[in-house]
Amino acid sequence: MSNVDFHYIEHASDAMAEAYGRTLSEAFANSAKALVNIVCDLSKIDPNKSVIVETEGFDQISLLYNWLEKVLLTLMVDNIALANFEVTIERSRDKYKLTSMCRGEAFSEQKHHYKVEVKAITYHEMKIFKRNDMFIVQFIVDL
Repeated sequence: MSNVDFHYIEHASDAMAEAYGRTLSEAFANSAKALVNIVCDLSKIDPNKSVIVETEGFDQISLLYNWLEKVLLTLMVDNIALANFEVTIERSRDKYKLTSMCRGEAFSEQKHHYKVEVKAITYHEMKIFKRNDMFIVQFIVDL
């Protein structure tokens, strides 16, 4: 395992990541770190700017998909590379709501060592489960 928060799993053509947390919120925060680290060097991001990211889902899987999509759009459209995520997940009767205070900085290809373009988040093989009191989030991104 290359990181205690997440690691990558061999995949034929795309990028597959697994993120961990003691809580579901922590696993979602670490899934965002894994996603950003696919595109650029997470360790080079200076968390000097705050951004609030909110999304909803009808279940945990749709919430994860929508969350990762928002993080990717923040990077690719808003040009903000995020590195720190304080995630809160609330469940109501018919939906899940995620709110995150995120920290990062303006994206720079040179500073953040741009690696590869993520075309899309996919539902393919997306999973959320518990193992040994740890939440595990697994996802694939289309490169």
